[in-house]
Amino acid sequence: MTFLKLLQAFFCSLALVVLSVLYAGLLLSAVLSILAGFLRTFGLDQIKMGIWYGVELPVIFSIPLALLVAVLLFYCAAYVKHSIAFCLSKIRV
Repeated sequence: MTFLKLLQAFFCSLALVVLSVLYAGLLLSAVLSILAGFLRTFGLDQIKMGIWYGVELPVIFSIPLALLVAVLLFYCAAYVKHSIAFCLSKIRV
């Protein structure tokens, strides 16, 4: 029985590293998405936003699209955070 707990703790510690990097990346991407939406709306022409390849998004829709993407990223980050908490609980026991 202790071997199984040791094996589970090992794999959870490996998953914890991956999930931590994923969590930080999701949060950073959400913040950068909001920043890019505001910068593009207020005149920074170097930032390109499109729905798919070759279709440019109108400037007026930059903030709503950025907020939508950021909300989705924050939502995914919340689930990753729950997974991190689960892995931590398996390591501590």
